[in-house]
Amino acid sequence: MLAVRIIMCKRNSTKGKLTSGQILKNIVCNDSEIGIWIIAFIIGLITFPIMILCLWWVTGNMVPQSELTGHLIKLAMASGVISCLVIPSVASCVRVEKIRKLADSQVAKNSSEGISTSKKQAEKLSDKKSRQAKMRDQMTTVNTEAMGNIITTFDDIAGYAETKKNMEFIVRCLRHPEQLKAVGGKIPNGILLYGPPGTGKTLMARALAGTAGVKFYATNASEFVGIWVGQGATNVRALYTEAKKNAPSIVFIDEIDALGGARSPGQHQEYRQTLNALLSEIDGIEKDSGVLTIAATNVLEDLDQALIRPGRFDRKIAIPLPNYDDRLAIIRLHAKKRAMSEDISLEAIARQTVGMSGSSINTLFNEASIQAIMKNRSVITCEDVDTALTQMITNGEISKTVDKDELEMVAYHEAGHALLSRLVAHDPVQKVTIIGNTAGALGVTICGGNEQNLLPLETLRGRAIMCYGGRAAEEIIFGKENISTGASQDLKDASRYIRTYIECGAGKSLLNESSFAGQNMIPDTKEAKEFSAQFYNEAIKILTENRHLLDRIAKALLEKETLMEEDFEALFD
Repeated sequence: MLAVRIIMCKRNSTKGKLTSGQILKNIVCNDSEIGIWIIAFIIGLITFPIMILCLWWVTGNMVPQSELTGHLIKLAMASGVISCLVIPSVASCVRVEKIRKLADSQVAKNSSEGISTSKKQAEKLSDKKSRQAKMRDQMTTVNTEAMGNIITTFDDIAGYAETKKNMEFIVRCLRHPEQLKAVGGKIPNGILLYGPPGTGKTLMARALAGTAGVKFYATNASEFVGIWVGQGATNVRALYTEAKKNAPSIVFIDEIDALGGARSPGQHQEYRQTLNALLSEIDGIEKDSGVLTIAATNVLEDLDQALIRPGRFDRKIAIPLPNYDDRLAIIRLHAKKRAMSEDISLEAIARQTVGMSGSSINTLFNEASIQAIMKNRSVITCEDVDTALTQMITNGEISKTVDKDELEMVAYHEAGHALLSRLVAHDPVQKVTIIGNTAGALGVTICGGNEQNLLPLETLRGRAIMCYGGRAAEEIIFGKENISTGASQDLKDASRYIRTYIECGAGKSLLNESSFAGQNMIPDTKEAKEFSAQFYNEAIKILTENRHLLDRIAKALLEKETLMEEDFEALFD
């Protein structure tokens, strides 16, 4: 093999013109084992004749001359074996020992380096996680901390007996989930509260958390979506991760329509990612996380169907505008907190606040308190409540900058509304005034209205005629050419009633044309115009027949400026 190796190297080196010494040097440097054998062979060639001479000189006189040649041959063979085999073997053993020591030292070095490397890797991983956590905290813009001790309970909410009953059942499920599990049920994943603004949806959620005694995380849907792509989904996951750590808990998302609106092809991807993250957290792969999601919205019909499907928001609870009994309970709750005169009728206030939400009633009492302070009174009077109610309805402060001629026209205008409200619409007139305000209204007629869920078509017809009462009274008293612009809002209200009147089936066709709005169908207003002319003529006819009552009401308004319900009804005796 050595000879073959040398021959091959010499053949390959002919092109490079290397000498034999350079070839031998290259072989020794490239392969140390072959180098040892080459060196041993050269040493053997040198020591072979020296050993023969030494042995011949030592044994020349001891061995007979006839046997000297055999002994020399045997000594030559032994010296060759020693030179060519023993010396390389010893050198190889020495080399192996050195290699072993070097390997042991390298292993020890690597082990020490490995320990430090693993330690460095652990520190690097920990540093990476801390940086990621820091980046996540920087990206999280929603408040993930639970609210403090919530003391609001259902006892703080007046009215809404049926709604509170449904919510109290959820409290029972949170406190005793084993009762549901015993019959194969589970706590709903989500509760959706919907209804008009100001009806107390947020207050109801706070009362649920306060009564159940669990952690309450409150946020607004607009806080999730940020400027960076993926930030909204990060906010959702961060909020629910914190809520799951403190399960059972409640996550309340107000105005969820800002995030959960129906998805469309042209919608920004950030909103879609955020909504998908919310859908996954409410009802995704992880089940029974112990987090109850409560959301509130004013526009249930605009929410994405995947969000409001059963399994995510299992229960949908309506929070409507309060009826008479609910308003009376709310008014009594606010009246307990204020010093009010004894002549104030809470029942009368409940009748006058038809269509107002609980938030509006709260504002009403607050405005009445402000009026009392402005007039240096320590108690709230009927005048304060009346002034506050008028300001809220007309959206303006009281102003008495109307001249005498305009005041007479305003008196007949409001008298026409009030008279037709009593005779045709059959709505109780709670207040008529010709005191204007800074919003531009020169007079106001406040009617109680009917709180029935199903209104007769005749009621809609009567209210449309009542809206034309102001303009009709001006035409009768001052002539058609002197009709003022004060009926502009009345005409809009009348048109709204006529449209509802037709859509409810009072017209010639039972087709609801508003259902075809998505197909660019132009509604036919011919029938609406016919009803408008018919109702206005009826208003003219009824006021003409009752001219004496019209004059009586207008005269009383010019004298007193304001007629309350009792004063108005006294004019018909």
